[in-house]
Amino acid sequence: MLFSRSIYKNEQAETAITHMIFFIVAIVLAMGVVSVLSVNVQSISGATSASSKVISDQLRTDITIINDPDMVPWNSEYYTFYAKNTGKSELNIDYVNLVLDGILIPPENMNAVVLDGYVIWRPGDVLAINVTTSPLSPGDHSVCVVTENGKSDSMRFKT
Repeated sequence: MLFSRSIYKNEQAETAITHMIFFIVAIVLAMGVVSVLSVNVQSISGATSASSKVISDQLRTDITIINDPDMVPWNSEYYTFYAKNTGKSELNIDYVNLVLDGILIPPENMNAVVLDGYVIWRPGDVLAINVTTSPLSPGDHSVCVVTENGKSDSMRFKT
């Protein structure tokens, strides 16, 4: 009988040790899962914050092309388009793009100047955009001015 009690105690000790090892492994795995998930949650949280800032900027931004569509200024070198900042945010003129008849005008063929002489395009200010190009063929054309955060205005005009 002495022998059977020692075997029973050894089995209990082995079972307890096995359960403790499984418990430690489960805790380590749970900590690993939590650390991976927390990194993903932080990444999603950062992306959501950045996205909401972009949407907020877009809601405060608005522009309007104010040219007369029947008479776009042409001085034998460039066309001039006028756009007014009708929104509530200041815009950087270095990031304004212009699309003429579906073609993005490269920066070297475009010169944007705020008429009041500022470097920043403030609400209420008018931006003059000179586009160096050959004369457009007579007929209907389109122009689209795009701001740094994607807000745009377009206009159809005749030459």
